[in-house]
Amino acid sequence: MDLYEHLVLLAAGISFFMYGMNLASDSLQLLAADRLRALMAQLAKNRFYAILSGILLTVILQSSSAVTVMLVNLASAGIVNLSQVMGVIVGTAIGTTVTVQLISFNVVKYAPYFLIGGFILLFKSHKKKIKTTGAVVFGFGLLFYGLLLMGQAVSIVKDVQGFQNAFKYLNENPLVAFVATTFLTSLVHSSAVTIGLAMTLVTGNVMTLHDSMFWIAGANLGTTSTALYASLRSRHSGKQVAWAHFFYKAVTAVLLLICAQPFTTLIASMTDIPTHQIADAHTLFNIISAVLFVPFIKYGVQFIDTVFPKPASENEFGPKYLDPKAFSEPSLAYSNSVRELLRMAEYTLEMVKLSLTAFEKDSPDLISDVRIIDKKIDTLNREIKIYLVRLTDEALNEVQNAKVVSIIALVSDIENIGDVVDKNILMLAEKKCNLKVTFSSAGWEDMKQFHELVVKNFELAISAFSIGSRDLAKKVIDHKHELRLMEQKFRETHIQRLHNKTQESINTSNIHFDLLSAYRRVNSYASNLAYSVLFGDPRNFESEILEQKKSS
Repeated sequence: MDLYEHLVLLAAGISFFMYGMNLASDSLQLLAADRLRALMAQLAKNRFYAILSGILLTVILQSSSAVTVMLVNLASAGIVNLSQVMGVIVGTAIGTTVTVQLISFNVVKYAPYFLIGGFILLFKSHKKKIKTTGAVVFGFGLLFYGLLLMGQAVSIVKDVQGFQNAFKYLNENPLVAFVATTFLTSLVHSSAVTIGLAMTLVTGNVMTLHDSMFWIAGANLGTTSTALYASLRSRHSGKQVAWAHFFYKAVTAVLLLICAQPFTTLIASMTDIPTHQIADAHTLFNIISAVLFVPFIKYGVQFIDTVFPKPASENEFGPKYLDPKAFSEPSLAYSNSVRELLRMAEYTLEMVKLSLTAFEKDSPDLISDVRIIDKKIDTLNREIKIYLVRLTDEALNEVQNAKVVSIIALVSDIENIGDVVDKNILMLAEKKCNLKVTFSSAGWEDMKQFHELVVKNFELAISAFSIGSRDLAKKVIDHKHELRLMEQKFRETHIQRLHNKTQESINTSNIHFDLLSAYRRVNSYASNLAYSVLFGDPRNFESEILEQKKSS
């Protein structure tokens, strides 16, 4: 093989390694991520268990990036705070070393067995869990095979003058090597890829163990890019977690750069096998960093709070009526939650009103504005539920407990409307924009009429609930049934346009049907406000329960 072929072989090896790592990591997340997310939220509340959970989760998911993105999302949702997750961040750094330790052994000879076993599970089974497990095994097979190709390529390419000059430059300019490997790791989203390549280069005598220290430092810092990117659209608390992760890795990377020479001497005295030297250096570096940092977690949190204070925009919005002082008087606290529920419903109604405009104007700004309202709804949803749960800590009677349960259910219904608009209706608007299609004039008139009636019924439902009017509530339910019939009618008229080969209707058929269904779901959730008045109005629970007791 000539030089060009060996360079291609090196690129192929890196590609197999990267794809195998991503396939294994993504598949492991499919198998366990949802359950692990809930577990992490609990473990993060104790510092020791937080560090342990960070290690275990990273080992299980084979990705510190996946764990830190989970942390960003949990913090943004208000489930954990920065102080609680700092231990997990420290743990993820240690957890990444397990994968590196694995590939430091002569695992390349097992690549065919992993590939064959993974292939059989992936392509010969019809069960989802077995197929996903097969993808994990197959991913590790690709990873090992990639290491094999990288080793073969470097053994030849290392003698090429241009290759030698490039790495000579990096070896003579360690800070450039540090920056380059930081960028490489942020690009591939995996420190294992960078360190695996470093193992191959040291084994091939392309660079020394001392030179690899700067690669290890760059690999550790580069992994922070994924969490930073994930935090761009998160709340302030999520951004704090991402930046805390970055500063922790940055400080520890600087320490390694400063102590590179004595640290190299220490590692060289432990073993003379290059792959184990690098793996041990990576492991020992992260363990020492954790030991040094854990006592200062409190100060780290204070630093992040100072550098990234809560913005005024987040301080401005929040619940208006949820007064904790009212807990001593449950009926007053309940009334506060009802007022906040109605405020939440008004924001949701605004989302529904604006949603159809997104189909008239291909405006990303409008869609962004609607999604900002959805974040406000999510905030009120969370705060009302937390308030009501705290209310249940008080000694409540049967009637009061029933009231709390009813309001929690209605809050969830209102929040579901926001989700329908955000995750269904707005996505359909974006799809229509991307496809550059338009509704037929008749189809658009049907949709506007249906939307208008859904909005009016939502307004009526809010009014019925706010004043406890059974008459208005009955009208809402009647309108709900009428809207179901109207939806069916509009579906039939759309099908007729398809039979008539109306091109606009053909182009927008799926969007048209899905949009009708989405607005029908909005109407269904809104109608639950009326049902609560007719069959479960909390204001009437006391008399209903008394009547039941009398009859029994």
